[in-house]
This record gives sequence, C-alpha cells and structure tokens, in this order.
Amino acid sequence: MRTAHRIFGLALCAAPLCPAAQVSAQTVDTLAGPGAAPPPLVSTTRVDSFPRAGPTKSTSTAMLLSAILPGAGQFYNESYWKVPVIVGLGGYFIVEFLDNNRKYVDYSDQYEESLETTPGGDTQLLTYREFYRDQRDTFGWYFLILYAINILDAYIDASLFDFDVGGDLAGAAHGPPAPGASLTLRVRF
Repeated sequence: MRTAHRIFGLALCAAPLCPAAQVSAQTVDTLAGPGAAPPPLVSTTRVDSFPRAGPTKSTSTAMLLSAILPGAGQFYNESYWKVPVIVGLGGYFIVEFLDNNRKYVDYSDQYEESLETTPGGDTQLLTYREFYRDQRDTFGWYFLILYAINILDAYIDASLFDFDVGGDLAGAAHGPPAPGASLTLRVRF
C-alpha cells in the first residue's frame, strides 16, 4: 500500500514537468478581429470571497450619536435591546450621583456649623460628609465608565453590523454527530 502512495505522489509531482502532460487552457478567440489585443491572463476585477449580506453602518456616525446621546448609537445600529439598558443604568447613576451630592452638601454645611460650637466639629457629621462624598464620586466614575463603554459598543456594533451570524454555522463545519457518540462529565469530590 505504501508503494502505491509513493508512486501516486511521484506521478503528481512529475506531471507538471512532463511536456505531454501539459494542457493549454487558452483558446483562440474566434470573434476577435485580426488586430485585437489578446485577453488578459489574470482577471483585473476584484472578486470578494465574502459577499456583503446587506447595508453597512458607519462607525463614526454610531460613535458620534452615542457621544451626543447615550444609547443613540445602539439605536442607529439596530441593537434596540441595548438602549433601555444603557438609559436605565445611566439614569440610575445620575440619580444616585445627585442624591449623594445633595447629602454631601447637607452634611458639609452641618459640619461647618458644628465647627462654630464645638472645637474640632462633630466627628459623626464629618464621617457622614466623607461617606457621601465618596459615594458621589463612585457613581460619577460608574457613569463615565458606562459612557465610554456605550461609545465603544456603538463602534464595535457598527463594525460588525453585516457580520453573518446564521444559525447553521456550527453544524455546517462539523456535520452531524457520529452514531453512538456521547459526552460524559464526571465530578469527584
């Protein structure tokens, strides 16, 4: 059997070298006139092996819309389910930021008043003031992170807008499972 594989391999490698084995793929154009230029050997048109499934989305437009109004880039990219998530989280972070800022200002004013009556001020008011300042700053950071992720998501979603995510992609590559194939998971403690 090995000998047959070697002989077949040698024949495949030697075939292009043998003049009798060479076949011309060019034919004479019978419709061309006597002074016509010969057809090009290589096609000059670009053939896309992955044809576009549909219209594409502009990444810069998606990012600009998301920067102006968070969630608008996702709406532009037709990812409608992301809009309420972004708007809801953004609204929550803004409400918490404003609430904690109001409490920080209230406790800051109360602490300033306590400095007039007590040397060193009321430490409990100082603790509350610092707590609400930290909370306010934390929600401010959360909002900025959400804002940046919102713009990044709009960019990625616009870039992958025409990406084919068909339901048969996994099955086409591997085919159906073999008869009698099984998967076993064992967990030992």
